[in-house]
Amino acid sequence: MGKEISDADLMDVADDPAQARRLHKALRTLADNPDADRTLKEMAREVLSGRLGMREALGSSAYLGAIGDRMAELKRADERLTPEERAAQAERARRWFEQRSAEEGEEGEEAREDRGNREDEAAGGARPAAVRRDPRDVPPAYRPPAPRD
Repeated sequence: MGKEISDADLMDVADDPAQARRLHKALRTLADNPDADRTLKEMAREVLSGRLGMREALGSSAYLGAIGDRMAELKRADERLTPEERAAQAERARRWFEQRSAEEGEEGEEAREDRGNREDEAAGGARPAAVRRDPRDVPPAYRPPAPRD
């Protein structure tokens, strides 16, 4: 495909670097999937190449229509599931999310350690890990609310 955008190029639509990384991976998966909708594959390839921004892609009636059509197909398929199939699907999803959470935790820890080591070097010495921890690394759901004025 040639030169591809980076995760950072998706930060205009992502809430954090981890979400940008997941979006980038999803776009790459969509672009490479031979069974994916032709219009959605085109959108993914255009975004990945940098010829189209993700925000512009989401604002395009053609691409948004293709996403809507796919969502309707998924909803219809979901409505046809038996209770047993639904339970099996829920279990697969639970395992998948657990695996992804563990992988992201490992990636996040490696990034924090790397950033902390660079900060230590810049500061001229080692600092305890608790001092190196960046509060921005804490997921929004675990952050205490900001104080009110």
